Amino acid sequence: MKPCTQCGKCCLYDRYMNTLQIDGEDVKRWRRQRRYDILAHIEVMGVSKADPWADAWFTKAGHEVRRCPFVRKLRGTDRYTCTIYDTRPQVCREYPQDVRQMRGIECEMLEPGDTDADLDRLMGRSPTNAND
Repeated sequence: MKPCTQCGKCCLYDRYMNTLQIDGEDVKRWRRQRRYDILAHIEVMGVSKADPWADAWFTKAGHEVRRCPFVRKLRGTDRYTCTIYDTRPQVCREYPQDVRQMRGIECEMLEPGDTDADLDRLMGRSPTNAND
């Protein structure tokens, strides 16, 4: 498995983007940081101030977007960068979850024969019990 190539497919794939949920710690951190630029693109769903989880990503007019509003193409390349990388949501920090998810978006990190165990090693996490 290769390291991330910055292909941007995870941030540009609408079916993946439409499934993202933001956890309460992200929402609370963005509030503390006064990151209204990010908060404007989420819909807080959690009723409790202690756990204000949210749905992502939306336009300022409240319409769900098909790609992450914080991904930008690097000029003169076919690569992308995240403009909120240092404070990106946990769901993005944990991507990818498994090889099946990566195959679904044709992630460029994949090499023939890669397994979930390979991914877990690359991500520095405990092995999963999921099937490839």
